[in-house]
Amino acid sequence: MVGKGMVIEEEGDRSPRMIIDSSSRGQELLCSPGSTCIPLAECTIMAQLLQQSCLQNDKLRGLTCGYKGNEPLVCCPDTCPSPWTTERITFQGTCGQPQLYNYWNLKYKGVGSQPWAVRVGFKNKLSDRIDYLCMGSIISSTVILTAAHCALAKTSTHQIACVRVGEYNTNNDPDCTLGICAKSSEDVPLNHIVVHPGYDSKTFRHNIALLVLKEPLTFSLSVQPICLYSKAATKNNFEGRRALLVGWGKTANQREASPLQQHLELPIQKIEFCALVYGSTVPITENELCVGGEADKDACSGFGGAPLVMLDTKVKNRYFQIGFVSFGSEQCGELGVPSVYTRVDKYTDWIVANSPK
Repeated sequence: MVGKGMVIEEEGDRSPRMIIDSSSRGQELLCSPGSTCIPLAECTIMAQLLQQSCLQNDKLRGLTCGYKGNEPLVCCPDTCPSPWTTERITFQGTCGQPQLYNYWNLKYKGVGSQPWAVRVGFKNKLSDRIDYLCMGSIISSTVILTAAHCALAKTSTHQIACVRVGEYNTNNDPDCTLGICAKSSEDVPLNHIVVHPGYDSKTFRHNIALLVLKEPLTFSLSVQPICLYSKAATKNNFEGRRALLVGWGKTANQREASPLQQHLELPIQKIEFCALVYGSTVPITENELCVGGEADKDACSGFGGAPLVMLDTKVKNRYFQIGFVSFGSEQCGELGVPSVYTRVDKYTDWIVANSPK
């Protein structure tokens, strides 16, 4: 039951204009932050998409930033490692960057815009059907970050079984947009679960868990890891800023969950605000974030464990996960009623210590 959090980069954050070719065929276009204008042959991800027929040639023209002779130049995502991430839980230093980074629109929210968000699947013992009741995030090729209350959820008919990666529209397979098609979504079975030893189901204290996969993920347009701040790297309190909640579920004023991946922008409040709302029944600590509280702007069900992310313009314009949905109120979407999220940077050391070596 949680809220929004979206950081939209402003025009002033865009990289300078690049004049590539002074001939009549040359173009003067912009590359988005976190990308570089280079020959198509040198951009591995673009070349792979063309080989896999995931990228149509007519749409490729929309990604060009100029020409060098007859050779097209494209805005290629940077893959330089970030010093603010923990190497063990990122993929070769690359994280938090959509592989096709908002080339058409800085506010693009389509396929592959948030490729770290996953759905947590629970198997129905009676029908063998998989129901997706929680969310999580990819933090490495073998580890999914989620809430402990999701990892331990179990009923007489349902038990956690897998994570679904590469999803965008639950009604489509594969997902396509703007001439680009991602690989089909996939259910990946779990090897084991690691729950924080201090987790308390009554107070949601230390509500964090790791889902370790049986097989490593193959990263692609729709499957990528998110960056995490280390405890030493950030002293931010995040208060007063806005962040992006990503997931599938029912939001305020919706009768049922949308099949599309939802992007909800929410304000981060002072932790004392949540202490006032929930403190009489549930203690609120510095290991949590207080998020939301705006009228008609909240995630009301099905968002447990869903990642809350921020775009960090100081670190190669990468997305960092700062929290995930822990719990909220039945008064979803009412003014002055925020939700509580687990604060990820408070647990980075624990995540590293409990991730596969």
